Amino acid sequence: MKNINIILSSLIALLGLLVGIAPYTFAKVCGMASMHCHKVTAPVVLVFGIVIFVISLAQTIILWKKR
Repeated sequence: MKNINIILSSLIALLGLLVGIAPYTFAKVCGMASMHCHKVTAPVVLVFGIVIFVISLAQTIILWKKR
């Protein structure tokens, strides 16, 4: 059971990275730099992706040490 938690936590960390890079790669935001979706949405999604990655990575490390 603990191995499943480690695997799922690692998967969520990878998905957090995917969320963070999404607005800049495959799910592009609008092209005009002055528009709201470019100035606000893309950086916010990047920050949330990084937060998801960091929290999931910390959880993975904690679970790995408890194993």
